[in-house]
Order: sequence, then structure tokens, then C-alpha cells
Amino acid sequence: MNLQALLDEQQIRQLLLRYVVALDSRDFALLESVFTPDARIDIPAAGVFDPAGYRVACAEGLGRLDATQHFVGEPMLQITGDTARARSYLLAQHVVNQLAPEATLTIGAWYDDEFRRVGERWLIAARTGNAVWWSGNPAVLGLHGVPNAFERQAGHQSPAWCRVPAGAVGATDGRKTP
Repeated sequence: MNLQALLDEQQIRQLLLRYVVALDSRDFALLESVFTPDARIDIPAAGVFDPAGYRVACAEGLGRLDATQHFVGEPMLQITGDTARARSYLLAQHVVNQLAPEATLTIGAWYDDEFRRVGERWLIAARTGNAVWWSGNPAVLGLHGVPNAFERQAGHQSPAWCRVPAGAVGATDGRKTP
């Protein structure tokens, strides 16, 4: 791995952190700045957005909450020239004080992202959120009648770009490997 690859990885990690800082601090200009102008943001429970539409949806949705705290894990990255892909896991905590003593909802999920280098900066060109489970009071987000673990669906498998090819050492296709 060369120095540029290390710098690219670090810039993408910082971009992912800038996203959650923007959400939790309600800095919606910062939030919009992490995306390319033509980005596609697909959050299944909320909809599909361009950056401006996502900014509005987040301002409205987060505005109903007293607090949030989003934790993003170390991403698995694949960088190829001026494009990259990542999967990063997250825990998203949401609070509505008025619902106490059941005022919190935590969601476990991951993001599958596509990035593009624009000038000297990396930006998110496409993001798909995949909620996996929740714990707490779903009314915090206005949800009712949802199971604690969401049904496995497209997006719940490992990304094709990080899979071990069938027959390769360490393959998980059911065959024995040496």
C-alpha cells in the first residue's frame, strides 16, 4: 500500500465521521457537503433522496428528537483510482424525552457507500442504509408494529466486491478448502 492509498483511506474515514457529526449537531450545511451534488441516498424507512432533499428530511425528522448519537464503525474499503466503495456499521441512538421512561430507540444498521474523488476531496456519490435491528421504543421515530429484527433482504448479504471467489482458499461456498 502506498502513501496515497493511506491518505485516501483516512480522508474517507473522516468523511464518514463528518456525516455523523453533522447529523448529531444538526449542521445540515455540513451534512449536505459530504455528498456529490448528484448523489443518491436510499434510506429504506425514509425514502430515496438527492442531497438537498435528504437535508430537508433530516432537518424535519431530527427536529422532532431531543437528542441523537450516531456511532460509525471502521469501514471496509475498496479504493480504485478516483472511486471507492465501503461498508460501515453504525449504531444510531434516538431520544424523545416526552416518552420517558421509554424515551430511547437504538438502531443497528450499516451503510453501503460509493465515493468519488472531486478535486482533492472524497465525497459520497451513493449511500444505501440497511437497518438490521432495533431496541427500545419504536414510537420515538413514529414506528409502530415493527419487529425487533428486520427481515433479511437485498442488501443484507456481504457486498460482492468483498467476497472471496468460489473455490478460493477461505471461500464460504460450502466446499472444504485446504
